[in-house]
Order: sequence, then C-alpha cells, then structure tokens
Amino acid sequence: MTKKILALLLVFVMVFSLAACNSKDVTESTEATATAETTADTTGTEAPLNQIIMGSTTELSGDWLPYFQNNAADYDIWKFTNGQATVDMKFTGEYVVDNTTVKSYEAVDNADGSKTYTWTINEGLKYSDGSPITAKDYVTSALLWSSKVLGDMGCTTDYGYNWLGWKEFSNGEAKEFKGVRLIDEYTFSLTVDPSKLPYFYELPLVSVGPTKLSYWTDDAVEIKDDGNGAYFSDNFTKENYEEKVLAARNGITMPSSGAYMVESYDEAAKVAVLKINPNYPGAWDGQKPSIETIVYKKVLSETALDELATGSVDLLSKMASGDEINAGLDLVDTGNFAYTSYARAGYGKLEFVCDFGPTADVEVRQAIAYLLDRNDFAKAFTGGFGSVVNGPYGEAMWFYQETKAELNEKLNPYAYNLQAAIDLLVKAGYVYDANGADYTTGVRYKKQADGTLMPLIIEWASSEQNAVSDLLVVKLQENPDLATAGIQINQTVMTFTELLNYLYRDASQDAKYGVPTYSMFNLATNYTPRYDLTNTYTTDPELLKQGFNTNFIIDKDLEALANGLVLTSAADRDGFKTKFVDLVVKWNELLPDLPLYSNIYHDFYNAKLKNYNINALVDSTQSLLYAHVGE
Repeated sequence: MTKKILALLLVFVMVFSLAACNSKDVTESTEATATAETTADTTGTEAPLNQIIMGSTTELSGDWLPYFQNNAADYDIWKFTNGQATVDMKFTGEYVVDNTTVKSYEAVDNADGSKTYTWTINEGLKYSDGSPITAKDYVTSALLWSSKVLGDMGCTTDYGYNWLGWKEFSNGEAKEFKGVRLIDEYTFSLTVDPSKLPYFYELPLVSVGPTKLSYWTDDAVEIKDDGNGAYFSDNFTKENYEEKVLAARNGITMPSSGAYMVESYDEAAKVAVLKINPNYPGAWDGQKPSIETIVYKKVLSETALDELATGSVDLLSKMASGDEINAGLDLVDTGNFAYTSYARAGYGKLEFVCDFGPTADVEVRQAIAYLLDRNDFAKAFTGGFGSVVNGPYGEAMWFYQETKAELNEKLNPYAYNLQAAIDLLVKAGYVYDANGADYTTGVRYKKQADGTLMPLIIEWASSEQNAVSDLLVVKLQENPDLATAGIQINQTVMTFTELLNYLYRDASQDAKYGVPTYSMFNLATNYTPRYDLTNTYTTDPELLKQGFNTNFIIDKDLEALANGLVLTSAADRDGFKTKFVDLVVKWNELLPDLPLYSNIYHDFYNAKLKNYNINALVDSTQSLLYAHVGE
C-alpha cells in the first residue's frame, strides 16, 4: 500500500492529489505508538499567537513521499504540502472539480468504452518556491509515479493504474503512456481504461496533482508527446537519475503545491515546522489557511493530555483509547479546552501474513480469532468508545451502516471458543509434537510437503511503547488457552519505521527486510470516502513486489470481489451494497486481518483553535485549513 501508504495501519488510503492512484492504504501505527520523548522546545508559553502545535503518537520519519514508504504522520505532512489537484473533496465526502485549479474540463465517452477527461488549468499557478505550474507538471505526476524507472528504485508505480496504457508504460513495454496526453501549456488529458469502467467513484479516478520534474531530475529531462501519448526523453534512466531521485526523496523542504510548506525538520526531536505557502491559491471553494505556523511533533500517549494541559501541544487528533478519551474529557471540563468526536472509518487490527509460516493456513488465523475475546478487548482498550467489527470497514461508513443487519446474520463473529480453535488446528494438520509423535501437550507441529515439521509458533512484530500491543500481550499472548491449544506467540518490539520495512519486505532499505520474518503485525487502517480495495488484495506479482497486498494473501476470488465492487455505476448504490456484502463475507472467512475495534475518535484541542470541524470523512490536515486561532 500508501510504500506504503497501508494506513495500515493500512490503508487508508488516497488523498486528493493522489486520487488518481489506486494506492496502498496508508499504514498507521496503532494508536498510542511511541518511541522517544521530544526534546525540542515547543512549549506554548512563548509561542506566537497564530500557531498551532499538533501532537501525534505516530513518529515522523522525514520520508514524506507516499510512493515509497511512509507512515500516517509522514502522510499528514504530505497532505499539508500537496494540493492544486484537479479534484478536491467537500467535508460531506462529495468529490468535486477544484475550480481554483481548473479553468475548464470536458469528459467524453469514447467508442471503445474508454472515457477521456481533458483538463485546462488556470494560468498563474505556482509552487511555494515561486516556480510556475503548467500542464507539464500534471503530466509529470502521471508519468513519474507510473514509470518503470521509479519502480526499479522501489517506488510504487500505480498512480495511473486506471488509465489507458498504464500496464505497458509501467512495465517498460511502451515508451508512451497512451492514456496521458500533453496538449498545450495549460491543457492535458487523461483517458480511463474501458476495463475500469463503470467506476463507482469516477471523478477522483481522474484526479491528478502537480509534480515539479526538475526537482526530481534536472532541466535536461523533458516530457514529450508526438500524438501517441506523453513520454520522457531518453536520458531519463535509472542509471542517470537514481542518485538524484533518492536525494530528492529525502529533501525535507521539497517544493510545495499545498496549503503549507515545510520550513524545517528536527530529525532528533521528530518535529516538523510548517508555514503557510504564500502561493497556494486555495481549496475547491477558494479557502486559504489562516494559521501561520503548524508545528507537528511526536508525543507519548501516556503524557499527551498532560502536554495539552500545559500548552506544549494545542491539538491531539484521533485519540482512541478509553484512558486517553476520559482524561481528555476531564480536561475539557476544566475549561479552555474543547473536543470533537466522530465514528471511525476504519479499524485497529491484527494483520496476518498469509504466504508463509503457520498463518498461511486459514485455520490458524481463524483459531487465533477464537482465542481472543474481542468484545472484551475492545471494551478494555476503547473504554466503551468503540465496538468490534467483523470485516474491512468502520462504523462510520454508509454502506456498512445500510447493510449492518444483513452482515450481522452472515458474518462469523468468532466468539471465544477454545474447542473450535483446537478443532481447526487439527483440521489444518497440526497433530504432531516436536518428535513427530501424536500431539499431546506443548507446541503443535505440522508435517510439511518435504516431510519436515513446522512448529505452531507465530512471530509477531509490534512497535514500541504501544498500548494496543501491551493489551494484546495480556489478552492473547499470555492467555493460558493459547498454550492449551498448542500455539506459541513470540513478540518482537521495534520502531514503527522498522516494522514497516518488514511489513513491506522492503529490501531497498536492507536485504534482511526482504526475507519473510514476521507473520503477524498489530496495526490499524483508515479509509477515505473512496473505498477501493482493488490493489489491497491484488495477486499481480509486480504489484506484490511494490508493496501492495501486505497480507500476501493470494486468493483470486477475494481479488475478483474487490475489483468488482468499484466496477459499479455511481447511480447503483444498491448494487454497490450487494457487492460489498459479498466481499465482506468472503473476507470474513479468509480472515487476512483480525479486527480488534472500531473507535469513536476524539480530537482534543486548546479552545483558542476556532472553527475546527472534523468528521470521519476528513482529517486534521483538511480541517485546519478552515480553522483559525482566536483569543
């Protein structure tokens, strides 16, 4: 996914300037991830009035770019600094053409079943560095983040996944990207592949934002179009530009097209300082930011509310645990603080890896589900501010709410049942002890095809100082019934960045990450209004290599159901809901994830933050654009 954009937590998935991509879900750490206290002096006592200090329990890594690998905090920085896309989204979840960016557009149905959107952008658009934005910058996004050159550097290349000729262009078979045309200085077109239509979320399918080509390469690389599609000049090769691209990827203050630009980043303290981009023309309705400075810093979950109380933080977003929420509500009762609550469009989860080790057996995944009392777990973690879900959805999603009764009848809730777990393990062949004799006690073993015995030991990766991990130790790993069933779970605690490397098998960071090592991760996923799991459960070997389908579940039926869901007319809401139920029923059987809870999120903030409106469809990066600092 996000590469790792899995809000895996996973992911979530897909911001407006990225709406054309079928990106991996944004991977978030589970709520309450923490690694080290911030050392920077960001206390609010001497801070300028027009500043908001935003605290996040997910640690920044400084890798803002979502096409390689970033977490939810890094993705926030990306969303703050990227904008001027052709399509934006209202707070209601409705996608609209961004007329601040777009002068005019035309949509034409073609005879072959494809559909072409021709965009003419406004003149005078600029990046934060003052350089002009033209049609080439939008075509750059389409080509660069779909190119084999970048793919060979470890980048995900699905930006133009739904456009005509993407596959041939992305795998290097074709020089031109057939579905992307550069027409003149301010006009370009995108053609949707007929196999991707109808599409339930059609407008964001053709959303594209600008990318400054010279920042990623140099002035020698050109974009051309001879009538068969846009393409790069021949000098754009991995050999010529890998060093430059990777250096640009690590550029903290890359040119911004969004409402804010990064002024500085303290790597040791994990603190980013953002300032208003003076060249930002506004959102779809012309809205521009009024908060001059946003300081984005790492906070520890156990002290986050204390920091809010003392003024070293002004905003805490997506507070999830019952302890956090109750402490926040107590703080609000003292005055000078406020909160907004909203149902989550996602869920916390155990994510299973389905192509190696014991979790490759669906029976093992189901057995673990039977050995965790999820209702008890959700209550313990959320303090009653949440509930259990049984599929890839959250309480806030309209198509879940409208099919909830039917799903409750069809889905297996995996109610706690030791005997059911044991029966499943026997069915899967875990009927031996370490010596190959009939199983009696201890860890179960299974004979593999080569005759060797595989122990029923689950290697679990979790991020450090994580409240969900701590609770899983108590409720699952140390559950006596786990040992009775013959299962052993080994926990390895690591930084969230390292966890992502293992999750995505990112050998570009170190060869060790490319070797399957851990078969269970605790994470969380949030979804945008564009609910598209097409690549989340892809079986395409090339997309798997790029970091999509971090479950590594290879199931053609699940893939087909995910693909079929979005291949629905926007007018056919009932058809979409029917397909959603079919997808979830299959998912619930295969259980690539074990959902732990879907929260009622709470954002707590200093009352000086005014007009801060947020819901499950938007996040704080969008809400702060409309907010202001008052007395």
